[in-house]
Amino acid sequence: MEQKYDEKWEQLLADLSDMSEVAEEMLQDAIKALDSKDAALAKKVINRDDVLDNYQITVEEKVSRLLSMNQPLISDTWNNIAAVKIAGDLERIGDLANDIAEAVLELKNEEYLEPLVMIPELAETVSEMLDAALEAFITKNVDLAEAVCRKDEEADNIFEQIYKSSIKLIDKSEGTRKISQVVRFISVAKALERIGDHATNIGEETIYTVTGKRVKY
Repeated sequence: MEQKYDEKWEQLLADLSDMSEVAEEMLQDAIKALDSKDAALAKKVINRDDVLDNYQITVEEKVSRLLSMNQPLISDTWNNIAAVKIAGDLERIGDLANDIAEAVLELKNEEYLEPLVMIPELAETVSEMLDAALEAFITKNVDLAEAVCRKDEEADNIFEQIYKSSIKLIDKSEGTRKISQVVRFISVAKALERIGDHATNIGEETIYTVTGKRVKY
């Protein structure tokens, strides 16, 4: 029975890994679409949102079956609950990538007020956090999970810089269209900052499942 449980748990981890890859691809494609005003790529991101929803349902169903097997150990229960929470974080990351893609469709015919510089930097930071967070969970690497959580401050700082620069642009801009564009970029940056928060959530869940201690960064 233990071997059967372990096999099913490995399958669940594979699903989470695949789900994470989809979420990361959606994020990367959304940022590429924003940089190049690629409406077709933005629509591709939006169309993949259902894939993450289906993965989330699959993970929840598999966890339900795992927890019904022969009174699982406390540590197994923690791991399964964490898997459900992580699937929820990944699904939400997909939603946020979707939000960025929708902003691309709204901005595709506009000339950007300034070249995108810090938004791709923020995107790279949170993408690295997401990749490391799931690796930490699968390998039970507490040090890596803590590094992810600490990196969230870096993402927050980049967002703050983007926000302050955007407010200055609004002060200089004339016309509602230009102001609207800046507001869109703020919303994109906020979506990226929230993705960093979800990666941090995954890191915190990893620390809890390995050490039994709840931490908040």
